[in-house]
Amino acid sequence: MKRTLTLLLTLLMILSLGNARAQDATYTTLYSGEVTTLNYLTTATTNEFAVAANVIDTLVEYDRLGQVQPSLAEDWKVSEDGLTWTFYLRKDAQWVNGAGEPYAEVKADDFVAAAQYILDAANASSTADILYSVVDGAEAYYQGTATPEEGEEPAPEMPWETVGIKALDDYTLEYQLNSPIPYFLSMTTYVCFMPVNRQFLEEKGAGFGLATGNDTILYNGAYVLSEFKPQEKRVYTKNAVNWDADNVLIETIEQLYNKEATTLSPELYQRGEIDEASIDSAIANEWLSNPETADLIRPVRQSGFYTYFYALNFRPEFDASYEPENWKIAVNNENFRLSIAAGLDRLKAMLVIEPDNPEAIIFNTITPPNFVNVNGLDYVNIGELARITEQGLNTFNAQKALEHRDLAKEELVAAGAALPIKVLMSYNPAVTSWAEECQVVEQQLEELLGSDYIDIIVEAGPSSGFLSAVRRAGQYALLKCNWGPDYADPETYTDPFSLGGTYNFIEFAEGYTDADGNKTYNNLVDAAKAITGDLMARYEAFAKAEAFLIDHAFVIPFGYGSGGYVASRLNPFESQYAPFGLSNERYKGQSLLEEPMNTDRYFDAYDQWLADRDALAQGN
Repeated sequence: MKRTLTLLLTLLMILSLGNARAQDATYTTLYSGEVTTLNYLTTATTNEFAVAANVIDTLVEYDRLGQVQPSLAEDWKVSEDGLTWTFYLRKDAQWVNGAGEPYAEVKADDFVAAAQYILDAANASSTADILYSVVDGAEAYYQGTATPEEGEEPAPEMPWETVGIKALDDYTLEYQLNSPIPYFLSMTTYVCFMPVNRQFLEEKGAGFGLATGNDTILYNGAYVLSEFKPQEKRVYTKNAVNWDADNVLIETIEQLYNKEATTLSPELYQRGEIDEASIDSAIANEWLSNPETADLIRPVRQSGFYTYFYALNFRPEFDASYEPENWKIAVNNENFRLSIAAGLDRLKAMLVIEPDNPEAIIFNTITPPNFVNVNGLDYVNIGELARITEQGLNTFNAQKALEHRDLAKEELVAAGAALPIKVLMSYNPAVTSWAEECQVVEQQLEELLGSDYIDIIVEAGPSSGFLSAVRRAGQYALLKCNWGPDYADPETYTDPFSLGGTYNFIEFAEGYTDADGNKTYNNLVDAAKAITGDLMARYEAFAKAEAFLIDHAFVIPFGYGSGGYVASRLNPFESQYAPFGLSNERYKGQSLLEEPMNTDRYFDAYDQWLADRDALAQGN
């Protein structure tokens, strides 16, 4: 049965579709945030690279137990010095168009063409820095394509031959690195290492990847975006000529746009109209207490891919009514920031997301636990992060918060600030429970610190294009942000706060500068990056940089951003598994369950997954 849900459909119209969905093999969901581009070579936004994850294959991929597997590359080798990686491509990979019709073979030059595009500064790729941070000659090439700042001399233009990415023949691809990168293989699962067909890219020109329809990109992955009507629907159809089509088990994925998706999804799921819905705490409690609905939902799988933290904005661009100049004075006062960090009761805030066991999804660091380890020691227990991890799950300390508040009051008044400090806290209305969480934070902090000290103003941003309109534009004072790793190294968690980053613009923070004129944080990160031969020393150096951000309350770690329950006909333990890259966004390998997974079956499947992982680790 074909159904179309648009912005103008009302709940009554949707529900009139009845239960015909029950026998439909298509996996159907709603979404409320539309993508702004299909150009996977420029985006770093989860909502957008989730599309690419399902339609573009990478050199390697990860299976459900987290083991690397061949994908577009059948085999690979690394030189003894760790500088040269050679990938041998399979000869049965095809590019197809939106109708699934073959266009060309996937060849080594496709990876070179993608890299050339990304490393052209005019294309403004959000992931260019990841590529040029590791590939020999790539940064010099990129700088040679960039327009210099006013008053600066342009960097010399470099020939492409100086960049360490080469097609040795049609099926042999070589990367020359600028230093040994032990985690390089994991990096190749990210968007900046995806291929593009050179001929198609040149034919499309500026039209490549436009979010206008399904004909602006080619496909070589598990699925083809067979239909794309912005703010109406996205339909993924199994790519019949994909090299691994036998392991693509869901034939069709239908994503229907509706700005009220968060509100409508639970009811539509219960009526069999869609196959997955986020369930907020209020609905979860209601469904769990009802025998007729208790088996419809299960816990959200806590994979730890994304970390959430509250960021304080050092480059406010919001409206004058929110007093951005006054906020600048406040945010540059360390005692002010520390009063909020110590005063934020994360347990209360997390109860909105996870009412049953909030402690399970809280942690004290930016990098989540169990991301990487050395000699069996978790990164968050290394160096200066160890003392932060050992503080306990709830860092809320009312006495310390009030002490910092009292010091901040004197310093702020002396600096010319007007009290109370207006704190604009924005949220995306399309995200389940975010508004309620903001209200809890507002009430809790104002009650503790006093409304004569801070005035938290909770305001909804747009449901579509929220990141561009709010975070990247500096339209907030305090904002809950998230970040997912791109590869298996702590360096990936430094990216949001690097020069030119759009998370809280800490490069604009006053002070915190070393004798060389550079920001202390940037120097700490650069020192850590330079350590490549000693993994423990490298991790200790990155831990020092991360601890610097937390100790000075540039950001306030929160924990995992999801908890509670979800209603779904997917088994989360069939999905690809890796705490980085795109694995978690892929549908490949998953199948539709006849009945939704309930809590008991969820934990049975989780226990089996853990047992399978243990057996693999023991070589059984």
